[in-house]
This record gives sequence, structure tokens and C-alpha cells, in this order.
Amino acid sequence: MKINVLVVVCLMVVMSAAMVAPVMAIDTGTSTITGNPGAVIDIVVTGSITGWALTAGTTNTKADTVTLGVSSNYIGWVVAVKDASDGSKPLSWAGRMVEWDGSAYVTPTPNVLGSNMTVMGADVTGAGKSTATLSKTDTTIETGTAADIFSSIPITIGQPVAYTDVHLTSPHVYRIIVTFTGTTP
Repeated sequence: MKINVLVVVCLMVVMSAAMVAPVMAIDTGTSTITGNPGAVIDIVVTGSITGWALTAGTTNTKADTVTLGVSSNYIGWVVAVKDASDGSKPLSWAGRMVEWDGSAYVTPTPNVLGSNMTVMGADVTGAGKSTATLSKTDTTIETGTAADIFSSIPITIGQPVAYTDVHLTSPHVYRIIVTFTGTTP
């Protein structure tokens, strides 16, 4: 009986060793993963100026109507402005307000304000301002010193008006379309 018990115990030890052996043979590997989000910028321009009563002999400013929202993950983002000159206004008048009859720019000889409009950004934490004199090319008004969401950057619009700038009769007004462009250079 002792031999039978001894044989059973030996068999159990051998079987246990055979079952444990495959579990102990563990193989491992590693994988390194790197990544970087692409540089992005999203801008939202809110507001417009209509019915602006311009005063002759001064530079008229509006600082409470147009705001700029910027979301970017790139330090060094840029927002620039230019006169849209959308094809319906000659590029020779880019940056200046031109006579509009309510549905189109007046042709062939509209009245044109003598000075170009200016657009100025605001100093906010994480963004530095500049002033742009509007033209047909992009000019920087904001440069991001931080990656963040800037929900409401005030924009100041300036329009010099001289006594030689003609007063228009209704429904004619002076009009310009300003294009804001955000980039991650």
C-alpha cells in the first residue's frame, strides 16, 4: 500500500510540474508609440458694422462691434486681415470703402473714401496685437504667444474721413468687406 501511495504521489508531482511548465514559459514584447497633433487654428468673426455715422475731419473708430474668436494648439498662430476685394470692386481701391447702391458697387465712377481703413487687434493674455492698414494683401493683427482658446478678442476698426470725402444720399453707402485669415505658419 505504501508503494501505491508513493507511486500516486510521484505521478501527481510529475503531472503538476508538466502543467506548470507551459505557464512559466512567458514571452513578452514591447512597442513604442509616439505622436503629435497637427497644428490647427479655427477663427470665428462675430459682428459687423452697419449704418456707421462717419464724421468728416477725423479718424472714426469702432471698438465695440466686431470680435474675433481664435482656437489653436500652435504657439505662434497668426490672424491677418485684408480687403476681400471679392471681384466686384477693382483692386486699385483695395483697403478703401467704395460707394455701394444697396446691391452692388457703383460703376463706372463710384465715390471712394480717400484713406484706407485700419484694423487693430487687442492685447490679450496669450496674444499680441498689431494694427493693419487694409490692402489687397494679408497683414497681421494678432500673433499667438500661447496655444489656447481665445473666445472674444475685441477688434478696433478705424476709418479716416476727410472733408473732401463725398456725402452719399440714401440708399447709397460706403462699403468694404474685411477678410480675416488664421494660419499656423
